Amino acid sequence: MPYLRLLVDPPAEAAWNMAVDEALLAIAEAPTLRLYAWWPHAVSLGWFQRLADFADLPPGTRIVRRLTGGGAIHHGDELTFALAVDAELLPHEVAASYPLLHDAVKDALASCGIACERLAAGPAPRARPGQRWCFADPGRDDLVTARGKLLGSAQRRVTQPRPRVLHHGSLVLQPPALTPFVASLADAGRPIDRERLRREVAAHVARALGLQVRQGLLSGAEGALAADLCGARYEQAAFTAQR
Repeated sequence: MPYLRLLVDPPAEAAWNMAVDEALLAIAEAPTLRLYAWWPHAVSLGWFQRLADFADLPPGTRIVRRLTGGGAIHHGDELTFALAVDAELLPHEVAASYPLLHDAVKDALASCGIACERLAAGPAPRARPGQRWCFADPGRDDLVTARGKLLGSAQRRVTQPRPRVLHHGSLVLQPPALTPFVASLADAGRPIDRERLRREVAAHVARALGLQVRQGLLSGAEGALAADLCGARYEQAAFTAQR
């Protein structure tokens, strides 16, 4: 059976995280799921958002621009995942791919004893957000609890050198400082088994794609491209401020 390469990375700086994800979108040969976190905590802007709209953030806030659309996210204590695959592994319609992947995460959470729902109504995912914060605007197919939005996702699709998809997802473990209104796994009032959570998310996403999980590492070529992208794009103030 074809496999899903799983990368489990330690917390890393914002620019590096975004550079690795773009490198995976560009040259990963196998379907790849990357699970990671952020340190220091940072804000990622959706591709179409204006940096000027975030001038009120506390001084020293680290800001990076994502390759994917949607609203901004304050990445604190969370499980972030990046799925980089050939487009043929996902439904052709962008909107149809969200319930497939979000149901996989919902089932993974259920396996960990955490209940949530996927919204069946509301606005479809939008590359250009209606509000500046992703988690302030629950929409169709988002995962939610009674407290609010628990999972935020966004995509980037490219056609060259072949049709490819990057799907970003942020699953909140503890509410971050800049968006305390979000739902989180901590709302359940019990310790979070982070290793089990990663394992279940990987297993259920792989199952949804008809693949088996295989642990892997970033290749030399992927790491080299990520380093180039980090220095040339994601660490550059001009790139972050390009809109």
